[in-house]
Amino acid sequence: MGHQARMLLIGTDALRDSVARALPDCTVAMAEHPLDGVWKCGQQEFDGVLVSLTVGSKALRAIESLRRVSPDVRIVVGCCPADEPVARRALEAGADDYVLEPVSQQDLQSAFHLTPLPPLPAADATPGPTLQEIVELGDLLRHLDDGTGATLDRLASLLQNAFDAIGAVIQLDDLACTTGDASVLVLEEIIRRHDRPVGRVALARRTRGSYTASTAARLAEYARLVDIVITQTRDQQRWRELAWSDDLSQLHNRRYFEQVLEQLIERAVDKRLRLTVLLFDIDDFKSYNDRYGHETGDKLIREVADLLRHCTRDHDVVVRYGGDEFAVVFWDAEGPRVRGSEHPREPIQLATRFCKAIAQHNFECLGADAPGPVTISGGLACFPHHGGDRAQLLAAADEALLAAKRTGKNRIRLAGKNSENSPP
Repeated sequence: MGHQARMLLIGTDALRDSVARALPDCTVAMAEHPLDGVWKCGQQEFDGVLVSLTVGSKALRAIESLRRVSPDVRIVVGCCPADEPVARRALEAGADDYVLEPVSQQDLQSAFHLTPLPPLPAADATPGPTLQEIVELGDLLRHLDDGTGATLDRLASLLQNAFDAIGAVIQLDDLACTTGDASVLVLEEIIRRHDRPVGRVALARRTRGSYTASTAARLAEYARLVDIVITQTRDQQRWRELAWSDDLSQLHNRRYFEQVLEQLIERAVDKRLRLTVLLFDIDDFKSYNDRYGHETGDKLIREVADLLRHCTRDHDVVVRYGGDEFAVVFWDAEGPRVRGSEHPREPIQLATRFCKAIAQHNFECLGADAPGPVTISGGLACFPHHGGDRAQLLAAADEALLAAKRTGKNRIRLAGKNSENSPP
Protein backbone atom coordinates (compact mmCIF):
# COMPACT_ATOMS: atom_id res chain seq x y z
CA MET A 1 0.00 0.00 0.00
CA GLY A 2 1.06 3.57 -0.57
CA HIS A 3 0.97 6.39 1.91
CA GLN A 4 -2.40 7.60 0.59
CA ALA A 5 -4.15 4.38 1.56
CA ARG A 6 -7.86 4.43 2.32
CA MET A 7 -8.72 2.67 5.58
CA LEU A 8 -12.08 1.60 6.97
CA LEU A 9 -12.36 1.38 10.75
CA ILE A 10 -15.14 -0.57 12.49
CA GLY A 11 -14.85 0.46 16.13
CA THR A 12 -14.96 3.34 18.62
CA ASP A 13 -14.25 7.06 18.22
CA ALA A 14 -11.27 6.69 20.55
CA LEU A 15 -9.78 4.00 18.28
CA ARG A 16 -10.38 6.20 15.25
CA ASP A 17 -8.46 9.04 16.92
CA SER A 18 -5.59 6.66 17.73
CA VAL A 19 -5.43 5.38 14.16
CA ALA A 20 -5.57 8.91 12.74
CA ARG A 21 -2.61 9.92 14.91
CA ALA A 22 -0.65 6.77 14.08
CA LEU A 23 -1.36 6.92 10.31
CA PRO A 24 -1.69 10.65 9.49
CA ASP A 25 -1.23 10.10 5.74
CA CYS A 26 -4.09 7.60 5.49
CA THR A 27 -7.71 8.49 4.85
CA VAL A 28 -9.75 6.87 7.61
CA ALA A 29 -13.48 6.17 7.20
CA MET A 30 -15.57 5.20 10.22
CA ALA A 31 -18.29 2.59 10.79
CA GLU A 32 -19.65 2.17 14.30
CA HIS A 33 -21.48 -1.10 13.60
CA PRO A 34 -20.28 -4.23 11.74
CA LEU A 35 -23.24 -4.24 9.34
CA ASP A 36 -22.57 -0.62 8.41
CA GLY A 37 -18.91 -1.53 7.83
CA VAL A 38 -19.77 -4.40 5.51
CA TRP A 39 -22.14 -2.14 3.55
CA LYS A 40 -19.49 0.60 3.18
CA CYS A 41 -16.89 -1.92 2.09
CA GLY A 42 -19.29 -3.11 -0.62
CA GLN A 43 -19.96 0.46 -1.82
CA GLN A 44 -16.43 1.87 -1.71
CA GLU A 45 -12.94 0.62 -2.35
CA PHE A 46 -10.62 0.39 0.66
CA ASP A 47 -7.01 -0.73 0.97
CA GLY A 48 -7.52 -2.06 4.47
CA VAL A 49 -10.17 -2.64 7.15
CA LEU A 50 -9.52 -2.55 10.88
CA VAL A 51 -12.18 -4.39 12.89
CA SER A 52 -12.13 -3.85 16.65
CA LEU A 53 -13.41 -6.68 18.83
CA THR A 54 -15.04 -4.00 20.99
CA VAL A 55 -17.96 -4.06 18.55
CA GLY A 56 -19.01 -7.33 20.16
CA SER A 57 -19.88 -10.85 19.11
CA LYS A 58 -20.77 -9.83 15.54
CA ALA A 59 -17.14 -9.02 14.75
CA LEU A 60 -16.28 -12.53 13.50
CA ARG A 61 -19.38 -12.71 11.30
CA ALA A 62 -18.54 -9.26 9.91
CA ILE A 63 -15.05 -10.49 8.95
CA GLU A 64 -16.55 -13.40 7.02
CA SER A 65 -18.91 -10.99 5.21
CA LEU A 66 -16.10 -8.51 4.49
CA ARG A 67 -14.02 -11.26 2.94
CA ARG A 68 -16.91 -12.20 0.63
CA VAL A 69 -17.65 -8.60 -0.31
CA SER A 70 -14.01 -7.59 -0.86
CA PRO A 71 -11.83 -10.69 -1.37
CA ASP A 72 -8.61 -8.67 -1.83
CA VAL A 73 -8.95 -6.15 1.01
CA ARG A 74 -6.51 -6.59 3.90
CA ILE A 75 -8.46 -7.16 7.12
CA VAL A 76 -6.80 -6.56 10.50
CA VAL A 77 -8.40 -7.18 13.88
CA GLY A 78 -7.86 -4.88 16.89
CA CYS A 79 -8.14 -6.41 20.36
CA CYS A 80 -7.07 -6.00 23.97
CA PRO A 81 -4.46 -8.52 25.25
CA ALA A 82 -7.12 -10.60 27.01
CA ASP A 83 -8.96 -11.14 23.71
CA GLU A 84 -6.03 -12.56 21.75
CA PRO A 85 -7.67 -16.03 21.58
CA VAL A 86 -10.69 -14.44 19.87
CA ALA A 87 -8.37 -12.56 17.51
CA ARG A 88 -6.74 -15.83 16.50
CA ARG A 89 -10.17 -17.26 15.70
CA ALA A 90 -10.75 -14.17 13.56
CA LEU A 91 -7.74 -15.21 11.45
CA GLU A 92 -9.57 -18.46 10.73
CA ALA A 93 -12.66 -16.44 9.77
CA GLY A 94 -10.72 -14.54 7.10
CA ALA A 95 -8.71 -11.81 8.84
CA ASP A 96 -5.08 -11.34 7.72
CA ASP A 97 -3.54 -10.17 11.00
CA TYR A 98 -4.35 -8.65 14.37
CA VAL A 99 -2.92 -5.81 16.52
CA LEU A 100 -3.24 -5.06 20.21
CA GLU A 101 -5.09 -2.00 21.43
CA PRO A 102 -4.13 0.73 22.11
CA VAL A 103 -2.71 0.55 18.63
CA SER A 104 0.79 1.71 17.77
CA GLN A 105 2.08 3.16 14.53
CA GLN A 106 4.62 0.38 14.08
CA ASP A 107 2.05 -2.41 14.60
CA LEU A 108 -0.43 -0.85 12.15
CA GLN A 109 2.21 -0.30 9.48
CA SER A 110 3.34 -3.90 9.81
CA ALA A 111 -0.19 -5.38 9.85
CA PHE A 112 -1.36 -3.38 6.80
CA HIS A 113 2.00 -3.66 4.95
CA LEU A 114 2.37 0.11 4.90
CA THR A 115 5.64 1.83 4.05
CA PRO A 116 6.97 3.44 7.25
CA LEU A 117 6.68 7.20 7.28
CA PRO A 118 9.91 9.15 6.97
CA PRO A 119 11.08 10.68 10.26
CA LEU A 120 9.99 14.23 10.97
CA PRO A 121 12.61 16.95 10.73
CA ALA A 122 14.44 17.43 13.99
CA ALA A 123 13.02 20.93 14.42
CA ASP A 124 9.48 19.53 14.45
CA ALA A 125 10.15 16.54 16.71
CA THR A 126 8.03 16.40 19.83
CA PRO A 127 10.21 18.05 22.48
CA GLY A 128 10.72 16.55 25.91
CA PRO A 129 9.78 18.46 29.05
CA THR A 130 11.95 21.44 29.92
CA LEU A 131 13.67 21.77 33.29
CA GLN A 132 11.12 24.41 34.26
CA GLU A 133 8.24 22.03 33.45
CA ILE A 134 9.80 19.32 35.60
CA VAL A 135 10.27 21.76 38.49
CA GLU A 136 6.66 23.00 38.24
CA LEU A 137 5.30 19.46 38.02
CA GLY A 138 7.36 18.39 41.03
CA ASP A 139 6.03 21.34 43.03
CA LEU A 140 2.48 20.50 41.93
CA LEU A 141 2.79 16.87 43.05
CA ARG A 142 4.13 17.94 46.45
CA HIS A 143 1.00 20.01 47.07
CA LEU A 144 -1.79 17.60 46.12
CA ASP A 145 -3.05 17.99 49.71
CA ASP A 146 -4.26 21.47 48.73
CA GLY A 147 -7.21 19.87 46.93
CA THR A 148 -8.56 19.54 43.40
CA GLY A 149 -9.25 23.25 42.92
CA ALA A 150 -5.71 24.36 43.72
CA THR A 151 -4.21 21.44 41.77
CA LEU A 152 -6.28 22.29 38.69
CA ASP A 153 -5.12 25.92 38.91
CA ARG A 154 -1.50 24.78 38.99
CA LEU A 155 -2.07 22.40 36.06
CA ALA A 156 -3.58 25.21 33.99
CA SER A 157 -0.60 27.44 34.78
CA LEU A 158 1.80 24.61 33.88
CA LEU A 159 -0.08 24.06 30.61
CA GLN A 160 0.06 27.74 29.68
CA ASN A 161 3.78 28.02 30.46
CA ALA A 162 4.75 24.74 28.79
CA PHE A 163 3.19 25.79 25.46
CA ASP A 164 4.02 29.49 25.77
CA ALA A 165 0.32 30.24 25.30
CA ILE A 166 -1.40 33.52 26.17
CA GLY A 167 -4.15 31.48 27.85
CA ALA A 168 -5.25 27.93 28.62
CA VAL A 169 -8.42 26.11 29.66
CA ILE A 170 -8.90 22.84 31.51
CA GLN A 171 -12.31 21.21 31.96
CA LEU A 172 -12.58 17.84 33.69
CA ASP A 173 -15.77 16.27 35.04
CA ASP A 174 -17.32 19.02 37.19
CA LEU A 175 -14.11 21.07 37.39
CA ALA A 176 -13.06 23.97 35.19
CA CYS A 177 -10.14 26.41 35.22
CA THR A 178 -9.03 29.21 32.90
CA THR A 179 -5.72 31.03 33.05
CA GLY A 180 -4.57 34.01 31.01
CA ASP A 181 -6.49 35.25 27.98
CA ALA A 182 -8.46 32.25 26.75
CA SER A 183 -11.17 34.14 24.89
CA VAL A 184 -10.09 32.61 21.56
CA LEU A 185 -8.89 29.00 21.63
CA VAL A 186 -6.91 27.62 18.71
CA LEU A 187 -5.93 24.10 19.81
CA GLU A 188 -7.86 21.51 21.81
CA GLU A 189 -7.43 17.93 22.99
CA ILE A 190 -10.18 15.78 24.50
CA ILE A 191 -9.51 14.12 27.88
CA ARG A 192 -10.70 10.52 27.75
CA ARG A 193 -11.17 8.02 30.55
CA HIS A 194 -11.82 4.41 29.50
CA ASP A 195 -12.55 5.65 25.96
CA ARG A 196 -15.18 8.08 27.28
CA PRO A 197 -14.72 11.86 26.88
CA VAL A 198 -14.64 13.49 30.34
CA GLY A 199 -13.14 16.90 29.59
CA ARG A 200 -10.69 18.87 27.50
CA VAL A 201 -7.50 20.92 27.52
CA ALA A 202 -7.32 23.88 25.17
CA LEU A 203 -4.81 26.58 24.27
CA ALA A 204 -5.10 30.13 23.02
CA ARG A 205 -2.48 31.36 20.55
CA ARG A 206 1.22 31.39 21.39
CA THR A 207 2.81 34.54 22.77
CA ARG A 208 5.48 34.26 20.07
CA GLY A 209 5.25 32.43 16.77
CA SER A 210 2.86 29.60 16.01
CA TYR A 211 2.37 26.01 17.13
CA THR A 212 4.16 23.22 15.25
CA ALA A 213 2.77 19.96 13.89
CA SER A 214 4.00 18.11 16.98
CA THR A 215 2.03 20.31 19.39
CA ALA A 216 -1.16 18.20 19.13
CA ALA A 217 0.67 15.03 20.20
CA ARG A 218 2.30 16.90 23.09
CA LEU A 219 -1.04 18.38 24.14
CA ALA A 220 -2.53 14.87 24.15
CA GLU A 221 0.14 13.86 26.68
CA TYR A 222 -0.87 16.79 28.85
CA ALA A 223 -4.52 15.74 28.59
CA ARG A 224 -3.58 12.35 30.02
CA LEU A 225 -1.42 14.02 32.68
CA VAL A 226 -4.32 16.22 33.82
CA ASP A 227 -6.62 13.23 34.31
CA ILE A 228 -3.95 11.22 36.14
CA VAL A 229 -3.03 14.05 38.52
CA ILE A 230 -6.63 14.99 39.35
CA THR A 231 -7.52 11.32 39.90
CA GLN A 232 -4.54 11.02 42.26
CA THR A 233 -5.61 14.19 44.08
CA ARG A 234 -9.14 12.87 44.57
CA ASP A 235 -7.84 9.51 45.79
CA GLN A 236 -5.54 11.26 48.24
CA GLN A 237 -8.40 13.40 49.53
CA ARG A 238 -10.61 10.34 49.93
CA TRP A 239 -7.98 8.47 51.96
CA ARG A 240 -7.30 11.57 54.05
CA GLU A 241 -11.00 11.95 54.81
CA LEU A 242 -11.11 8.32 55.92
CA ALA A 243 -8.11 8.91 58.17
CA TRP A 244 -9.75 12.02 59.64
CA SER A 245 -13.23 10.57 60.19
CA ASP A 246 -14.76 9.05 63.31
CA ASP A 247 -16.87 6.05 62.30
CA LEU A 248 -19.18 6.15 65.32
CA SER A 249 -20.22 9.82 65.34
CA GLN A 250 -19.61 10.60 61.63
CA LEU A 251 -17.70 13.69 62.81
CA HIS A 252 -14.04 14.40 62.19
CA ASN A 253 -11.62 12.93 64.73
CA ARG A 254 -8.91 14.24 67.07
CA ARG A 255 -6.15 13.90 64.43
CA TYR A 256 -8.06 16.23 62.12
CA PHE A 257 -8.90 18.64 64.95
CA GLU A 258 -5.31 19.13 66.05
CA GLN A 259 -4.06 19.70 62.50
CA VAL A 260 -6.80 22.21 61.65
CA LEU A 261 -6.39 24.00 64.99
CA GLU A 262 -2.71 24.56 64.18
CA GLN A 263 -3.66 26.07 60.81
CA LEU A 264 -6.36 28.29 62.32
CA ILE A 265 -3.98 29.57 64.98
CA GLU A 266 -1.51 30.53 62.24
CA ARG A 267 -4.35 32.33 60.46
CA ALA A 268 -5.37 34.11 63.67
CA VAL A 269 -1.80 35.30 64.20
CA ASP A 270 -1.48 36.51 60.62
CA LYS A 271 -4.81 38.34 60.49
CA ARG A 272 -5.21 39.34 64.15
CA LEU A 273 -8.30 37.20 64.51
CA ARG A 274 -9.63 35.40 67.56
CA LEU A 275 -10.67 31.83 67.91
CA THR A 276 -12.17 29.91 70.80
CA VAL A 277 -11.85 26.23 71.67
CA LEU A 278 -14.62 24.31 73.44
CA LEU A 279 -13.96 20.93 75.04
CA PHE A 280 -16.89 19.10 76.63
CA ASP A 281 -17.97 15.62 77.63
CA ILE A 282 -21.18 13.88 78.68
CA ASP A 283 -21.74 13.98 82.43
CA ASP A 284 -21.62 10.54 84.07
CA PHE A 285 -21.33 8.80 80.70
CA LYS A 286 -20.03 5.62 82.35
CA SER A 287 -23.31 5.21 84.23
CA TYR A 288 -25.20 5.03 80.90
CA ASN A 289 -22.89 2.31 79.63
CA ASP A 290 -23.22 0.39 82.91
CA ARG A 291 -27.02 0.70 83.02
CA TYR A 292 -28.00 0.35 79.37
CA GLY A 293 -25.00 -1.33 77.75
CA HIS A 294 -22.32 -0.11 75.34
CA GLU A 295 -24.61 -0.25 72.30
CA THR A 296 -26.92 2.31 73.91
CA GLY A 297 -23.85 4.33 74.92
CA ASP A 298 -22.81 4.43 71.25
CA LYS A 299 -26.29 5.59 70.24
CA LEU A 300 -26.11 8.34 72.87
CA ILE A 301 -22.82 9.57 71.40
CA ARG A 302 -24.35 9.60 67.91
CA GLU A 303 -27.38 11.61 69.09
CA VAL A 304 -25.12 14.13 70.86
CA ALA A 305 -23.06 14.46 67.67
CA ASP A 306 -26.23 15.15 65.63
CA LEU A 307 -27.32 17.84 68.10
CA LEU A 308 -23.86 19.37 68.01
CA ARG A 309 -23.96 19.63 64.22
CA HIS A 310 -27.32 21.43 64.37
CA CYS A 311 -26.27 23.85 67.12
CA THR A 312 -23.03 25.01 65.50
CA ARG A 313 -22.34 26.99 62.36
CA ASP A 314 -21.24 25.40 59.11
CA HIS A 315 -17.72 26.84 59.30
CA ASP A 316 -17.06 25.80 62.92
CA VAL A 317 -14.77 22.78 63.35
CA VAL A 318 -16.70 20.04 65.17
CA VAL A 319 -15.05 16.75 66.17
CA ARG A 320 -15.31 13.78 68.46
CA TYR A 321 -12.16 14.22 70.54
CA GLY A 322 -12.25 10.72 72.05
CA GLY A 323 -14.58 8.54 74.11
CA ASP A 324 -17.51 10.75 75.15
CA GLU A 325 -15.48 13.95 74.72
CA PHE A 326 -16.11 16.42 71.89
CA ALA A 327 -14.33 19.56 70.69
CA VAL A 328 -15.37 22.64 68.72
CA VAL A 329 -13.34 25.52 67.29
CA PHE A 330 -15.25 28.78 66.82
CA TRP A 331 -12.86 30.63 64.56
CA ASP A 332 -14.45 33.74 63.08
CA ALA A 333 -16.91 34.97 65.69
CA GLU A 334 -15.62 38.54 65.63
CA GLY A 335 -13.39 40.84 63.63
CA PRO A 336 -9.71 41.67 64.17
CA ARG A 337 -8.57 42.19 67.77
CA VAL A 338 -7.84 45.64 69.11
CA ARG A 339 -5.79 46.58 72.16
CA GLY A 340 -7.50 45.48 75.37
CA SER A 341 -10.15 43.39 73.62
CA GLU A 342 -11.86 40.61 75.61
CA HIS A 343 -12.87 37.09 74.62
CA PRO A 344 -15.67 36.87 72.04
CA ARG A 345 -19.19 36.56 73.39
CA GLU A 346 -20.68 34.54 70.54
CA PRO A 347 -18.87 31.24 71.26
CA ILE A 348 -19.99 31.44 74.91
CA GLN A 349 -23.57 31.97 73.80
CA LEU A 350 -23.37 29.10 71.31
CA ALA A 351 -21.83 26.77 73.88
CA THR A 352 -24.45 27.66 76.49
CA ARG A 353 -27.21 27.18 73.94
CA PHE A 354 -25.86 23.73 73.13
CA CYS A 355 -25.61 22.84 76.82
CA LYS A 356 -29.27 23.79 77.21
CA ALA A 357 -30.28 21.88 74.03
CA ILE A 358 -28.68 18.70 75.39
CA ALA A 359 -30.45 19.01 78.75
CA GLN A 360 -33.84 19.54 77.07
CA HIS A 361 -33.46 16.85 74.40
CA ASN A 362 -35.41 13.59 74.68
CA PHE A 363 -32.81 10.91 73.95
CA GLU A 364 -34.82 8.08 72.40
CA CYS A 365 -31.99 5.61 72.90
CA LEU A 366 -32.51 5.79 76.69
CA GLY A 367 -36.23 5.03 76.52
CA ALA A 368 -38.97 6.10 78.91
CA ASP A 369 -37.11 5.03 82.05
CA ALA A 370 -34.19 7.44 81.60
CA PRO A 371 -32.90 8.56 85.02
CA GLY A 372 -33.13 12.22 84.05
CA PRO A 373 -31.89 14.70 81.46
CA VAL A 374 -28.54 14.09 79.78
CA THR A 375 -26.15 16.94 80.57
CA ILE A 376 -22.68 18.02 79.51
CA SER A 377 -19.85 19.97 81.08
CA GLY A 378 -17.40 21.99 79.07
CA GLY A 379 -14.51 24.40 79.07
CA LEU A 380 -13.82 27.36 76.76
CA ALA A 381 -10.40 28.85 76.02
CA CYS A 382 -9.80 31.83 73.74
CA PHE A 383 -6.75 32.65 71.62
CA PRO A 384 -4.65 34.59 72.47
CA HIS A 385 -5.92 35.35 76.00
CA HIS A 386 -5.70 31.81 77.38
CA GLY A 387 -2.94 30.35 75.20
CA GLY A 388 -0.68 31.28 72.31
CA ASP A 389 -0.44 27.83 70.74
CA ARG A 390 -2.41 24.63 70.36
CA ALA A 391 -1.05 22.91 73.47
CA GLN A 392 -1.69 25.92 75.72
CA LEU A 393 -5.22 26.43 74.40
CA LEU A 394 -6.19 22.79 74.85
CA ALA A 395 -4.68 22.69 78.35
CA ALA A 396 -6.65 25.82 79.32
CA ALA A 397 -9.91 24.44 77.88
CA ASP A 398 -9.35 21.11 79.64
CA GLU A 399 -8.72 22.82 82.96
CA ALA A 400 -11.94 24.82 82.54
CA LEU A 401 -13.78 21.56 81.76
CA LEU A 402 -12.48 19.99 84.98
CA ALA A 403 -13.54 23.10 86.90
CA ALA A 404 -17.06 22.75 85.44
CA LYS A 405 -17.15 19.16 86.68
CA ARG A 406 -15.98 20.16 90.16
CA THR A 407 -18.60 22.91 90.50
CA GLY A 408 -21.66 20.82 89.78
CA LYS A 409 -21.55 19.72 86.12
CA ASN A 410 -24.16 20.72 83.49
CA ARG A 411 -22.35 23.97 82.76
CA ILE A 412 -19.78 25.65 80.52
CA ARG A 413 -16.78 27.37 82.14
CA LEU A 414 -14.47 29.93 80.60
CA ALA A 415 -10.78 29.45 81.23
CA GLY A 416 -9.29 31.77 83.84
CA LYS A 417 -12.62 32.64 85.50
CA ASN A 418 -13.70 31.54 88.98
CA SER A 419 -17.29 31.34 87.83
CA GLU A 420 -18.75 31.63 84.38
CA ASN A 421 -21.99 30.37 82.93
CA SER A 422 -24.34 28.80 85.43
CA PRO A 423 -26.32 25.70 84.47
CA PRO A 424 -28.78 26.43 81.65
